[in-house]
Amino acid sequence: MTPNAFCRYFKQRTNKTYFTFLNELRIENACKLLSSDKSMAISEIAYQCGFNNLSNFNRKFKEVKSMSPSIFRKNN
Repeated sequence: MTPNAFCRYFKQRTNKTYFTFLNELRIENACKLLSSDKSMAISEIAYQCGFNNLSNFNRKFKEVKSMSPSIFRKNN
């Protein structure tokens, strides 16, 4: 199956693009790390979860969770 065919198939089955789904998984992993390890820097968590750019991580985190990673960490 070609990458394009897989992306079409995935979207038909889940109503999400593959990259949207992947980012949601990465954000959920980041939430677990933000809650459990208070000593780890947010930038370190972003890189560990697969984001190469901290500003992109912050933007995607806010899209999914409707709050910034630092506010999420304070609340949990």
